[in-house]
Amino acid sequence: MKRVGYWMSEKKSKKLNFDDHIDLFRNAGVELLKIDLEKPLEEQGPFDMILHKFTDILVKAQQGYSTEQRIIHSIEDYIDSHPDCIIVDPLDGIRKLLDRNEQYNLVRDCNNIHTESPVFIPTFVDLTSNDVNENRQKLLEANVHYPFVCKPVVAHGTQDCHKMSVIFNEDGLQNINPPCVAQTFVNHNATLYKIFKLGSKQYIGQRPSLKNLYAGDHPTIYFDTHDVCKSDSSHHLTELDPADIERSPYIPDVSRLNALSETLREKLGIDLFGVDVIVECETKRYAVIDINVFPNYDEVDNFFGDLLDHLLYLFNKQQDKHSTSQQQTTPVQHGILKQTGRSNSQDSCSDGVVSKRLKTVDQSDHCGCDSLVYSSRPRCRIECDCRMRTSLQEVIIPNVQMERKNQRNSSAGKKTSNNILDEL
Repeated sequence: MKRVGYWMSEKKSKKLNFDDHIDLFRNAGVELLKIDLEKPLEEQGPFDMILHKFTDILVKAQQGYSTEQRIIHSIEDYIDSHPDCIIVDPLDGIRKLLDRNEQYNLVRDCNNIHTESPVFIPTFVDLTSNDVNENRQKLLEANVHYPFVCKPVVAHGTQDCHKMSVIFNEDGLQNINPPCVAQTFVNHNATLYKIFKLGSKQYIGQRPSLKNLYAGDHPTIYFDTHDVCKSDSSHHLTELDPADIERSPYIPDVSRLNALSETLREKLGIDLFGVDVIVECETKRYAVIDINVFPNYDEVDNFFGDLLDHLLYLFNKQQDKHSTSQQQTTPVQHGILKQTGRSNSQDSCSDGVVSKRLKTVDQSDHCGCDSLVYSSRPRCRIECDCRMRTSLQEVIIPNVQMERKNQRNSSAGKKTSNNILDEL
């Protein structure tokens, strides 16, 4: 039995409801244990894995809070003294995403901005002062245009990290609330695509977003993304103007979003994250506007099944690595722990659901079909040639044949994270 210690905020823990899925994990040979951060980890372990969302604690530790600093030091001491304990996800990878300015620079480093790549980061600049003249000069040098969005620098762990504003003209510069990141607003027909990354799998949900906005004599707009970009939002800021309604919605190329998420996964070294992407109206280019650590996976109905599969994959990968390092003469048996998380979740298909809003791409190394599943709320099982997949719509679109996948695999080692997006 593998012992997995997990921790996240009380709010997130209740929303995901880990307690209701303990039996699912236990039946697959995994014991879930909730970590008590008030007690030493040594007394609660040993742990074979730690699954967490320590973002709030990491932010406060960086801000100098002594309690949170003590907790992080305790966690890091445990990790250092137990090198075989798998951390999902590594703290260094998480730290890269706590600051929006840093995460935007990281994404920009993944993509050569001097090329014609269809994936880009809208121009941005870090603003640390209330001085209007200083900020005007910084915006000019960074090529940030009106309208632009002001976002808090801290991307996680605070009540205000989702509170933003849109500034339309120079008069609005007096409304800047530093420290913040100012980013050029990109018109995208009020449609946001959320990539939910879970190991080798990618899920794409569609949500409402800000309507098209233009520079001019308009007052500064203040909003909270939790209100505007909820899946069931009917906020007035998401209602397109009549001149924009006739534009046909643009369906993104999933393979490009796939390459984007895999490149970020490699660059960050983490497996549980989300990426907010919008499609620029005029150019159809893909703009990355935010990256989230361990998102809520709202659109992923079989989240725990897929999470279990991923954790078992990590255990098997570690076991194979140890077997290889010991130079065993017998072949390594891959998959000692059976991946059973997806096997019994849904057996019947619901009627009457017509909206399609979730796409799933399986990128696992052991999967040879590389198929795309396009679905809404998954309710039925469909078996493809290599593993079970869930989908409301009984549609599986094979988009790459095995031969082409093998060709990609044979040349994958020649590519780096700095040029993958340039080749899309």
